[in-house]
Amino acid sequence: MESPAKKKILDALAEATRHFAWNDLSGLSAQGLAECFGVSRNLVSQYLNEAHGEGTVIKINTRPVYFLNKAALCERTKAEDLESTYDSVEELMREAAARKEKIVSFRKLVGHQESLKQCVEQCKAAITYPGIGLPILLQGQTGTGKSYIAQLTYEYSVEKGILDKKGSFVTVNCAEYANNPELFLTNLFGYKKGSYTGAEKDKAGLLALADGGVLFLDEIHALKPECQEKIFLFMDKGIYHMVGDNETWYSAKVRLIFATTEDPQKVLLKTLLRRIPILVQVPSLVDRSLQEKRELVHEIVAQESGKIARQVVFSELAYQTLVNHAYPGNVGELGNTIRASVAKAYLRDPAADPVELHLYDLPSFLLQSGTANGELMEYDDGKMIDTRQMMKQKYFETMLYTFNKGLIEQYRNHLPMPEFIEKAYILLEGYTDYLFFNNPAGKTPKDDLTASLVENIYQITAQKYNLEKLSNSEVVTMSRFILDFASHSVSCLPLDKKYHKEIQDCIEAIQRLFPINATAIRNVARLIQDSLNIKLEGIGYLDLLIYMMYFNREMETSQIPVLIIAHGFNIASSIAEVANQLLRRKIFDAIDMPIECGVDVIIRKVSDYLKHLEGCKEVLLMVDMGSLEEIYKYTENLKNVDIGIINNVTTKLALDIGCMIMEGEGIETILEEAANRNQHRYLIVRNRQKANAILSICQSGFGTAEKIKKLLEKSLPAGQNIPVLSYEYDSIETMGSQAPVFDKYNILFVVGTMDPKIKGVEFISLEELIEQKNIEKISELLNEFMSPDEIQQFNDNLLRNFPMENLLNYLTILNPEIILGNVETIIRSIEAQLGLRITSNVKVGLYLHISCLIERLIINKTVAPYDKLDELQQKHQDFIAVIRKSFAEVERIYNVSIPLSEIGYLYEYIALGSVEKEENSVEDETGYFE
Repeated sequence: MESPAKKKILDALAEATRHFAWNDLSGLSAQGLAECFGVSRNLVSQYLNEAHGEGTVIKINTRPVYFLNKAALCERTKAEDLESTYDSVEELMREAAARKEKIVSFRKLVGHQESLKQCVEQCKAAITYPGIGLPILLQGQTGTGKSYIAQLTYEYSVEKGILDKKGSFVTVNCAEYANNPELFLTNLFGYKKGSYTGAEKDKAGLLALADGGVLFLDEIHALKPECQEKIFLFMDKGIYHMVGDNETWYSAKVRLIFATTEDPQKVLLKTLLRRIPILVQVPSLVDRSLQEKRELVHEIVAQESGKIARQVVFSELAYQTLVNHAYPGNVGELGNTIRASVAKAYLRDPAADPVELHLYDLPSFLLQSGTANGELMEYDDGKMIDTRQMMKQKYFETMLYTFNKGLIEQYRNHLPMPEFIEKAYILLEGYTDYLFFNNPAGKTPKDDLTASLVENIYQITAQKYNLEKLSNSEVVTMSRFILDFASHSVSCLPLDKKYHKEIQDCIEAIQRLFPINATAIRNVARLIQDSLNIKLEGIGYLDLLIYMMYFNREMETSQIPVLIIAHGFNIASSIAEVANQLLRRKIFDAIDMPIECGVDVIIRKVSDYLKHLEGCKEVLLMVDMGSLEEIYKYTENLKNVDIGIINNVTTKLALDIGCMIMEGEGIETILEEAANRNQHRYLIVRNRQKANAILSICQSGFGTAEKIKKLLEKSLPAGQNIPVLSYEYDSIETMGSQAPVFDKYNILFVVGTMDPKIKGVEFISLEELIEQKNIEKISELLNEFMSPDEIQQFNDNLLRNFPMENLLNYLTILNPEIILGNVETIIRSIEAQLGLRITSNVKVGLYLHISCLIERLIINKTVAPYDKLDELQQKHQDFIAVIRKSFAEVERIYNVSIPLSEIGYLYEYIALGSVEKEENSVEDETGYFE
């Protein structure tokens, strides 16, 4: 945390910066500030140098040294992006004058010189086009900043004087009109009085409102095709009819900007797309650099700090968690996350200044990702950093900077030049790996164009100066370096400035000691500048020089040369380059063949290759597939050279062959061993997420399986959508786990009347399920998907629904669903009064028995006499009282009275678990499924 004394001195420096005279900077030295505050010069110097290191203070290395507050000076001079160090006052004055810029609109956009540079250039070109500009379509994911770019485009046009300040920026969210196209057209074109019910007066539309300005149509994909068509005439001629007036033509000069989150080719009419010549791809946050992400955090935090009038500081861990998370909602989600976190920290202690934001202030989804990322655990949640420190390393985070810093450090170690070159190659290989594997930017048309230009440039130079031809892989490497340098060269400005002499000395030393044509390098650099407008000088020229040396380096050659031939762009050359790099020997050469290339062309290329191998007796050809495997049939013209051929080329196979060549093995041994050691292996890792399901089967037929399915579906608790599938028993028994249903579903268990014995799949018999004989197994199978309460509800529902299905066969006047509710109440009352839990199989019978009992009483159907009536009355009056009490409500509802004989049968059911005269009451309860 900044000390009060330091804050006071820095505040005084800011104030002095706002009012100093260029011919008198005495008050801006450490001595001048020390005298002003009556403190030691050394202490003031320490504070000022710390601030300079943080990037908030400009240092002028004169005698004495002067310091200026950077923000105050930029505000005063209207200059942008001033450096932190200058050698003289005059240099600073020149720089400030050169960087003075009245056009500030797009400078507010983080990444306007890097990831969004092309977006900005396209918008500038479209808005400044003569006439009314060119329509723009901004395409990108939600939250990428399309609306902000549209707003800045309008501001830019006002600053440049293209549009008058009176011209408005009008925004329309087309999604609001997705289901009401008439309302959209009415609002867009305006309407005349009486054009529809409620149109009591003329009203101008959005086109009239945006006349002389910009109309921004957001979410344009939400407009129905008929709405898109209505815009055509205005886009073509700038005229339109108001709704309700088809005679009068109205005109407006409006620049149009559209935006969509969808693929324009899929959601917009082709006729509309043809009228929008400028398509701007706005990159997602994950495709932007970490440095830009930091700048976005810095900007958003500064905004929130202003709102709460407090400085906001982050713990080191909270900050790293915030900037390392991937946000699906892009910049919009990042902003909302920061605002929510600041609000939480502010609410915790509104009086605190600064407001401290710790890990626990971040949203829960960030905490989970932070916990999962073990690398973040090295950061401290107690160490606080402020927003100025967040930006301290603004220029020092790119891989290009790291690579060049390493080069300069190695050169400054005064190594012998050959040793320096070897270390430079290692650094170069690391940087190249980054360009291919860690760089978030994907392949774009710009990449293809650059690669094509680089190939042509190098081909011209190679022919003129007798240089090695670049492989496809090397062309791509060079083009990616050039694009990366164009995007991030600003990060190397401090190195270029600080070590300018060392860089020039290094270039001269390399060109003196190594046989690489300096004129050729300069020719390549000049052609790159002419064709791509990318200037490679200073540190960029050093990088180009080392790349050219690397591509033309002399490596120890192999006794048995190996030529890799493969179809497709860059396949063969990539394998060769990786293998040579790992083995540190020039063993492999490569020919990349187009897919449609004929054998005669391949043979000619192989012949040309062999002509350059003086005295070569043996050569290995590694091929991939197809016609190349038959290449031996066409090699009879290749005299005096033994040719070994092996197919299915891979990097692993190349390394294996390379190692055996280095060990001095003969060609026959190499091929035999390589073929044996590189057999194909396979492994299936089944990670596909399959839907869970329960399988219903029955040996007696598919119809019964369907009934079991319906019973299970009806018994599942509300909210449980586990599908129940009925299936043919014979198919399951025959095919087992290979049956198609197992490929699509994760079968939790099988329910049926007979076990099909499927390996790895549990079987529960219908009897077990209904009578709940194996309740532990059922609970274990379901506890991953249901709570204990839901499992109990499932079991209870089964007991209730199973009788109801049977009741449909026996009841004639009562609704089974209603009567079962009454029976359930009766059974619970009996259990409560007797203090017992009736077993499942008995309970199923009771559901059926009592339901049929009630219907018999209603229709006065007599039941067979109960033989033990006297014994029941003498010995079981308590049981009779329990039944009377339990049936009291049902007797009242249906106006019936339960006779003693029925109570006797109930006693047999409950006490003895059977009913002797059961055939007179109801059939066997499992008969429904037979």
